[in-house]
Amino acid sequence: MSVLDNIKAFWSRFEDEEPALLEALKVKNYEKISEILDMLNEETNRISGAHFFVEDNFDEPEMTFDSGPNKTSQLICQQMKKLAPASVKKRWIINDTLPPLSQKAIEASLQIKDEHYSLFDMTAFYVINQKSHSFAVKVYCPGFSLIENPEYKREMCIYLVELAIGENALESYVSEIDFLDQPENGVDFCNLTELYEVIMDTVEKDKWQDYKHPLDIYTVFKPHQDFASDSLRKDMKMIFTVHPALVEETLGNKGDVQLDLQSKDGEYGYIYYNNPFDNEQDAKFRQELSRHIEALLAPLHYGKVIGGAIGKSYSYIDLILFDPAKFEQVFKQIQDQLKGKVELYYRPFTQEA
Repeated sequence: MSVLDNIKAFWSRFEDEEPALLEALKVKNYEKISEILDMLNEETNRISGAHFFVEDNFDEPEMTFDSGPNKTSQLICQQMKKLAPASVKKRWIINDTLPPLSQKAIEASLQIKDEHYSLFDMTAFYVINQKSHSFAVKVYCPGFSLIENPEYKREMCIYLVELAIGENALESYVSEIDFLDQPENGVDFCNLTELYEVIMDTVEKDKWQDYKHPLDIYTVFKPHQDFASDSLRKDMKMIFTVHPALVEETLGNKGDVQLDLQSKDGEYGYIYYNNPFDNEQDAKFRQELSRHIEALLAPLHYGKVIGGAIGKSYSYIDLILFDPAKFEQVFKQIQDQLKGKVELYYRPFTQEA
């Protein structure tokens, strides 16, 4: 089995359950809705680590794969959306990350003592950093002063902001989240349910980078290593990735992220090759090669480019593989196709250099 096989099996199961789910949504049979969603959520979590829910709306049915900030889950859920059957895409709105102000957010309730608070009862105080294109947000809830544990309040605020603005805006534009026991003077504020609109208005007005998905966000690393080294993955001068946790883990010789994907029948790995120019042209060559490989892989769904690196001796193109066995077949074709220009090799991250 592979991630790809698991996704196809999920959609087959969904199509089996879809008529009953739509009928239950139509007649507001919440017991039946819950029964079907429990099964689909369990399957989604097994495949990707994400959670699955649908909006209570028969006329415009909408489903969400709620991946949270976990990049492995986001990468798999992105493929789940892409591989949805045409009939499902035509009928349903499909979110592969948590959208802003979903029904889950609207119905969210925080109980403090004997009081219940919704997002509409909360205020977001914010400071805009034009240099870093980000918001520092503090959330005020009338009941926070009754909670003694500051870490609990801080974690709750992160969750509440995520519900209000969605995963993409959270990762793209929010640098800091904290709580307030009392309203703050001299700081801009809005109702928490209006924060997404405030952020996106700022993005548009001030011409910030408009990220459409959390996986559009790249992080750059400059490892503190001995650059005299010529060995594989030890010579890296600059790394760029959509998956910072994977890079941090590989630099630290750890394996939790890789093992997590392995448990879901996928694999993290990298294509590498000797730098052909030994000058600034290597960066341009690596970028063009990365785009070429992504263009070959994208329609097949066997894998996806998630970043790469430039080293003293080698260059690297990092991948997530949704079907390692089928990728191996395609990679042989890619090697043959590019043999005149460059000799390519592949290695899983779990295989020591």
